[in-house]
Amino acid sequence: MLEKILGSFPAVIQMLRDDHRSVRSLFSKYEKAEGKEKTTVAKAVLQALAVHMQLEEQVIYPAFRDAFRDSKDIIDEGVEEHHLADVLVRELTALKPAHPRFDAKFTVLQELIKHHVDEEEAQMFPKAEAQDINWDALLRKARTAKAKLLSKQSRGRRSAPHARAA
Repeated sequence: MLEKILGSFPAVIQMLRDDHRSVRSLFSKYEKAEGKEKTTVAKAVLQALAVHMQLEEQVIYPAFRDAFRDSKDIIDEGVEEHHLADVLVRELTALKPAHPRFDAKFTVLQELIKHHVDEEEAQMFPKAEAQDINWDALLRKARTAKAKLLSKQSRGRRSAPHARAA
């Protein structure tokens, strides 16, 4: 409760919020970018989303699901939104930004992610913060998982430049 009054969150929640802020910033940068920069920013968005969604599905959501005594439907909805985002990420990864439908598809992804992030931050995270969760253990597990996902993604880029991120 004191964390909410002081405006801080458990570190793992802050890590997720920082990821959200970073992706929102990348989406804004994409809207202003042109040419090669647009391609670079689009790849960064797709890679960041791939890692973030896997982290949530492998570590965060299972911990929240265990802690939530009711309203597990909020987790199910998050998983379904990830599924839709993953479909778009895969399709966008296969396209080049010059493709006539790339911008439209990217915009749909941006809108889906905005909705998803808004729900997580307004509903899921506060509900989780009210639960008895071992936040230190969850943070350690999340940091380890994220490092592995980023490493795997990095290796994938070196061996296959157009392979789907993490």
